[in-house]
Amino acid sequence: MEKLKPTLKLIQLNKNTKEMSLQRVFKKLIYWDVYLSRFLNDNESLILTVMLYLPSLIFSPKTLIAPIFFIAYQYGYTYSIRYVISIVLSLILTTFFKNHFKRPRPKPRPQLSIAFGYKEGNYSLPSGGCAQAATFLFYFLNANGSGIFCYVSILVDIFDILIAIHIIFNVMLGRVYFCCHYFSDCHLGFVIGTTSAFLINFLLQ
Repeated sequence: MEKLKPTLKLIQLNKNTKEMSLQRVFKKLIYWDVYLSRFLNDNESLILTVMLYLPSLIFSPKTLIAPIFFIAYQYGYTYSIRYVISIVLSLILTTFFKNHFKRPRPKPRPQLSIAFGYKEGNYSLPSGGCAQAATFLFYFLNANGSGIFCYVSILVDIFDILIAIHIIFNVMLGRVYFCCHYFSDCHLGFVIGTTSAFLINFLLQ
């Protein structure tokens, strides 16, 4: 047993070193996440405010009926049921992770209350709006591609794809620009929304 002690100490030292390295990487990522988000926050522009206002709001809980109506009108009642179930699942997941991480929202600018007309509540990570945007994009592309994007490059109108991606990108920028979220909140929101949509669509096909 005495002979094993140096080996065990070396293993523990290597483990601690790896943990410290991961912590340093994580801290660096958080630093750049906050830095880039604040850089966008601080560069106020009338053009950005006008361009990002609608995308930042369209997938919020108060206006979510609009994309639901679009999917139902374009692709039928049955397909829209899957979309609604995916919305509910992504809402449950985002609420769970918000309460788990409890990351405070960015400090709002005065323009936030003027532009939005209300104060963002709860926590920051992940972004529920970006999760809903990703869910919408999944069902939009999936419906046009007739399958899980199997022949999306052939069957889907390129113009429609570019418009959809442009809207989703503006959703992320808008949520950061108006001090609702950091970039990492939006990225995790997109992962949750896409995962929820893929899972429900796969199970109910």
